[in-house]
Amino acid sequence: MKVEKDMTAKTVRGRTARPSYPADTRARAVQDVLEIQDDHPSLWAAVSEVALRVGCAPKTLLEWVQDSGLLQTFDPVLLSNRKRLAAMSKAELELENQRLRAENDVLRRACLIFARGPAGGGV
Repeated sequence: MKVEKDMTAKTVRGRTARPSYPADTRARAVQDVLEIQDDHPSLWAAVSEVALRVGCAPKTLLEWVQDSGLLQTFDPVLLSNRKRLAAMSKAELELENQRLRAENDVLRRACLIFARGPAGGGV
């Protein structure tokens, strides 16, 4: 026999207690925030939108997002460029790859030159 949790507010010592949200609801809300984050000017705006759908306070959802650790796994530069890259065609992406490989080759050669030390060999 499965007992469902009552999501209505309860009182504890005369104060209204916060409802408890199931782990799957929290995980889905966090995922929703991460999915729509690029469509909003800030993380807070995305959190506020999802919090309305979930029925929790935005501050609570923000804590869930921060506690998940998923924000730290994303490179901020990649997050800001995700929309641009998604709009690029395959040919454009291949050209971008060639350009980046050429830049990396130049940087690699420059590192080798600087690693050899001064050209005169003297101190």
